[in-house]
Amino acid sequence: MPTRLRVAWVRRAHGTTGELALQLLGGPPERLWPGLSVQTGLGERRLTSVRPVADGVLARVDGVETREAAQRLVGTYLEVDRSAARPLPEGEYFHFQLVGLAVVDEEGQVLGHLSEVEPYPHHDVYVVRTPSGEARVPAVRDAVRAVDLDQGRMVVRRQALELVDAH
Repeated sequence: MPTRLRVAWVRRAHGTTGELALQLLGGPPERLWPGLSVQTGLGERRLTSVRPVADGVLARVDGVETREAAQRLVGTYLEVDRSAARPLPEGEYFHFQLVGLAVVDEEGQVLGHLSEVEPYPHHDVYVVRTPSGEARVPAVRDAVRAVDLDQGRMVVRRQALELVDAH
């Protein structure tokens, strides 16, 4: 079990003074606040400002004061200590809880294992390693029928896996 949880992905540098455009990995923008200690690609830092925008959050990190410094963080994650994680409502999961689950169809046939969760603005996409390669399943109710952490499995509609895998 990880000691840190990913809370945001650094999408791009914003402006010339080191501000970062972040994509939240679940939860409301209020889960980030000035003074919050985060692990960055530069080590442990504090957020100095946070402001929600239409497509995510803009934030400043202590010690990142130029566009060039901000660009070095693009493509990395901001992580918080697990003790600072927000409680999740029923039916929501942290990525670390899902990675490694067996992915089965509604008849119980194993299709593969969840190897990664890709964050996107509207919904995550689950990357599934199958015997024939990699497939993707949108993290939506129509595609994912159930998640059972105790049994270590995720039930998906086979058609959702095939449709995404074919593209």
